[in-house]
Amino acid sequence: MRRRFFLTVIGAPLALIGIGAGTALAVPRSRYVISGFLNMPDGMPALSANSQVHYQRGAEDFARDVAALLPDAIARVEGVHGRRFAHPVTVGVYATPEAYAAANGLGSTVPVGVTIFGRVNLSPKLFWPQHQRLRAILTHELSHAHIQGWIGGYAYLYLPNWFKEGLAVMLSGGGGAELVNEDDARAAIQRGERLVIDDAGSLTKLTDVRLEKTPANTPPWYPVVLAYREAGMFVNYLRDSDGSAFDRLMNAILDDRPFTEAVTIGYHDNVQSLWEKFTRSSQPQPNVGGKRCATGGAGAARWREFRTFSGRGVSGPCLERSPSRAESNHLNIIGQHGLRHLRHLLRRCRRAFFVSRPQ
Repeated sequence: MRRRFFLTVIGAPLALIGIGAGTALAVPRSRYVISGFLNMPDGMPALSANSQVHYQRGAEDFARDVAALLPDAIARVEGVHGRRFAHPVTVGVYATPEAYAAANGLGSTVPVGVTIFGRVNLSPKLFWPQHQRLRAILTHELSHAHIQGWIGGYAYLYLPNWFKEGLAVMLSGGGGAELVNEDDARAAIQRGERLVIDDAGSLTKLTDVRLEKTPANTPPWYPVVLAYREAGMFVNYLRDSDGSAFDRLMNAILDDRPFTEAVTIGYHDNVQSLWEKFTRSSQPQPNVGGKRCATGGAGAARWREFRTFSGRGVSGPCLERSPSRAESNHLNIIGQHGLRHLRHLLRRCRRAFFVSRPQ
């Protein structure tokens, strides 16, 4: 049975890769995939409190943290996807970067979570120093594992990467896209740094989530995380704009329908048209959610001044109503003291760190 699983899930992709390369082992990615298959977490000890969680010796505390978060993460994925898991998902947690890289199918320690062969693999970075990301990354990866469990690893490859990652980012509350916020992503969309909307995935682009235009003067990780954030926002728009259509879309995907057909079943539209509707909805609006941004009052003016002075923009916070007289006075007092203190600190910093003021 294990042999049949190997041939079905990775045999065909590796054969196609091997045809072009002469041998599968000559392709680094293929070697990493085979390493992932040979080092699946199933062979590690299972946590006594939750047999879905397997751990490398030395990662027992990490495994217990994952087990505590697992029920809520499973419920979240099932709630958004609209179905229970096809079968219990194995989650592997690791004590060393080397063991994690050998198991994750990428041969890399950079990503903190990877799902391969329906198994979730979690980096030791999520125990320390990135423990605050554990809940979101676990939920993100379970989204991938849930779909793989229903349609299989091969069919999963042919879903568009932007959709798979966007769905995982959306339901995990931003997991995988934490370093780019939605405001920055909206601004990027308006600059033409937009997500490439494919109708299908492919064997040649197993993990790529691409932008039409690469942002200038940014670190190497930024375009990837920006693409993840835009994808998450788009999938969230699909769900919020028509929940029933989204449910039909997910049901068709989990029934192993082609993605374009699933979109038509769900929305009676095509994905490019839906993307254009989303980008129009992402343009700056004077009102947010039908509620006017409060612009009057001394307190609001002080808040806008503080945001401008601190480099956070010129627009004040959008409130559900304009502040009362008492609230405005209170904000005004806070604003006066806060700005005075901030200006004082900046003057001291300038004197301390600059010998002469630049001209």
